[in-house]
Amino acid sequence: MDINTNTPINSFYTIVSGLFRFDQKSMDEKGLWEKFTNWRERIDGGNYKPTFNYLNHSYYDSYLNNIFPEIRFDESQLNKFHQKILNHLTLKDCLENKEDFKNIDLKINNNRFIKFNIEYVDLYLFPHEIGIFSIKVSIQDSKSITVGVVSDFLNKIRHLNSQVSLFNNKDFVSIKEFLENHMLQHLHLEDNWAVFNPQLKLYSLIDLKEKIPEKEMNYLLYDMGNVSIIGSAKGEGIFAPSDTYFKKQLTGNKISVFKNWSALTLYDTFTRISIDFPDTYNSWEYDYFNLYIHCIYIKFFMYLTNSELSDVTKVDKRTEKIRDRFIEFINDYHHSHISYKFLPDLLQDKLLYSLEIQSEVEKMETKIQRINEQFQEKREKTFNIALVVITLLGVFTVIYDLSEWVVRIGVKEETVYPLPSITFGIIVFLLIFLIFKMKKK
Repeated sequence: MDINTNTPINSFYTIVSGLFRFDQKSMDEKGLWEKFTNWRERIDGGNYKPTFNYLNHSYYDSYLNNIFPEIRFDESQLNKFHQKILNHLTLKDCLENKEDFKNIDLKINNNRFIKFNIEYVDLYLFPHEIGIFSIKVSIQDSKSITVGVVSDFLNKIRHLNSQVSLFNNKDFVSIKEFLENHMLQHLHLEDNWAVFNPQLKLYSLIDLKEKIPEKEMNYLLYDMGNVSIIGSAKGEGIFAPSDTYFKKQLTGNKISVFKNWSALTLYDTFTRISIDFPDTYNSWEYDYFNLYIHCIYIKFFMYLTNSELSDVTKVDKRTEKIRDRFIEFINDYHHSHISYKFLPDLLQDKLLYSLEIQSEVEKMETKIQRINEQFQEKREKTFNIALVVITLLGVFTVIYDLSEWVVRIGVKEETVYPLPSITFGIIVFLLIFLIFKMKKK
C-alpha cells in the first residue's frame, strides 16, 4: 500500500504546546484559580485514582516529584499555587461547557477551512517561573480524515498567527489572541512572550486503518514529523530531503519497538503512527505526553540559563547565583533513569537526543567549570592579598621587637631609632613583595 494524501486515517489528535515566562508576583492567582483547576479533574471525568495509581507504580520518586507532584497531595494542597513544584492546571470551561469548544474553524486559505474540536486546555507552571500551555485538538469530521487533511491541519495549527473562529463566532482571531484572551490573561505576560514560539510544538498521534510497508511508514513519519508536503520523503517537490539527511533522521530519531507503531522525535514535533492501534487507554496522553513536557521544560531552562551566562561580563554574586541554580536544576530534573519500565526510559533518551539536551548540558557544565575556576582564582587572589597584609603588619612587630633587643644589649637608642629601623623595615617590605611577585609568576 502506497501512502498518499487520500490515504484514510482511523483516528488522530495532536496536542499543541508553547512556552512562556511568567512573574509570580504580578500574576492574578485568584483569577487563575477561578478559571482553572487541577488537571486531575479531567482524567476520565474525574476518576483519576486508577491513573495516578498506575503512574505512582511506574516511575521513580524523583521523576514523580517533577511532573506528577499532585499524586502525593492532600486536598488542602490542591487549589493553591506552589512556587517550588509544578502546578498543572486545566481550563474549567472545557470541562463544563464542552460544546463551546467544538466546531471551530481553522483557516487553511481564503477558500478552505478545517473544523476541529478543543478537548482540553492545560497550563504547566513550573519552578523558575517557566510556563508551558498545551491544547489537545482533534479534527471534527473523524470519519473522513485523510493523510492530506492531517498534514494541512498540522501545518497551520502550529503557527500563532493562524486564524481560528470559535464560540460560534464568524469573526476570526489569531491563535495568539485566543491564548491571550481565554487562557493566559491572569498571568499578565509581557508582550514579547511569543518570541519563544516561532513555531508551536506538536505531539501527534495518528492511527492508520491498514498495514503499510516499513518503507512507507518511514516516509510518512518523515513527512508528518517535519510537517512537509506529503510525498517529500519520497523525493517529490522542492522540499524533498537528501538521502543522507533522511537516513540520519530515521537512524537517530526514530523509535521502533513493536510492529504496530513507530514514532519520530524531532526538535518541534513528536509523531507516533500506529496501525489499527489507537491510544485506547490514553497512555500516550496521560503518561508519555507529560514526559515530553518534562523534556521541553529542561530544554527551555537550559536555553534561558545559557542566555543569562552569555550576558555575563564578570564573575560576581549574580554569576554565582546562576551557577548554583543550574547545579540544583540538573540534580533535580536531569535523570538518567525515570521508570521501572523500559519504554519511558527509551522515550526519554530519544527526546533528550532530539532536543540536543545532553550536548547542551555538557556545554553548560564546561561554562560552569570555567566560572568555578574564575571564582577559585578570585578567592586565591583575595587570600593572597590578605596574607600579604597580615605578613606586612607582622613586620612592624618584628622590627620593633628586634630594635628593642638591640637597645637592651647596649647599642645606643639614637643609633637604632629612627633611620636604621626604618631602613631595615623598608628592606624587609621589599623582600616580601619580591617573594610574592615571584610566587605569583
